[in-house]
Amino acid sequence: MATKKTKQVRREPVSESKKTEEEDDTPLPGKLERDFRRSLGRHNLHLNMLEISARAFADTLSTQANEASYIRDCAKKQGFHSLYPDASFASARIYLVYSHIAYVFSAGDMLCDRIRATRSMKALKSADETLFNAIDKGDFVRKTLALAVLATMPPESRDADTVIKRLTQFQTHESFALVNYFRLVRNEELHASEESDRKTTAAWNALPAARIEAQFGAMPTAPMGQLNSQDALLCSKAWQYVAKWLCRHMLNGAEGQAMIKKRFGRLRTDRRDAAARKFLKLELLYSTEDIDEAMSTIRW
Repeated sequence: MATKKTKQVRREPVSESKKTEEEDDTPLPGKLERDFRRSLGRHNLHLNMLEISARAFADTLSTQANEASYIRDCAKKQGFHSLYPDASFASARIYLVYSHIAYVFSAGDMLCDRIRATRSMKALKSADETLFNAIDKGDFVRKTLALAVLATMPPESRDADTVIKRLTQFQTHESFALVNYFRLVRNEELHASEESDRKTTAAWNALPAARIEAQFGAMPTAPMGQLNSQDALLCSKAWQYVAKWLCRHMLNGAEGQAMIKKRFGRLRTDRRDAAARKFLKLELLYSTEDIDEAMSTIRW
């Protein structure tokens, strides 16, 4: 009985770069961090445009005899017939800041989710579920920080008490402390209660003011104060540091070295070292000191 010949499909050879990309844990820390900064950059442009509009409107209001009447007349002309402001434009303008802070945290939560979904982080979760459940507590930033701290520790030294102790130390860093404070400010607006007020005040009192002033040149508005555009900018800057730290430490040193050897081990010595250093800086987010230390311990 005659049979049809199976059609032979010509398979193109898979390039080395494509195989490497598929085999390695993707996306890399550098890409995650760049994607996060780009999302903040796009939003910041729009926030600045809205802030310019708000300032121009505020200047116009300052020349009016009656602010409420002027806003009501403007609202009618634009079709907002139900707008009868009981508060000043200045208080309404604060919601531009709240919106920006909420957006920054939304982008930050998405970044944390992407970090936790990587192959290396999933492996940490499943390696010791009892340990993971003991440290996986609190808000999304704290949970992701706990995993990153766990990733930096040798397997034989991992226990819940040590992780939580190191985690607590990192949370006192100026950027992590600022992010926690702005998280509570956002929650206070969305879920107003006496308990949230107390937590926000406690977080404010715990801020390392001198270090924040030294790094950012400003302190955030105190609880019960009126937020301004500088608060939104400060929140964004603090989150950028936190994002870079989390991305940098989502892979431990051994994983970084294995990746370097696999990608660049076959190159000539002069090309190999230069390519490895560039990769460590741009894709694994190593500092100059970290790069020197890593390169000194790699045995090609």
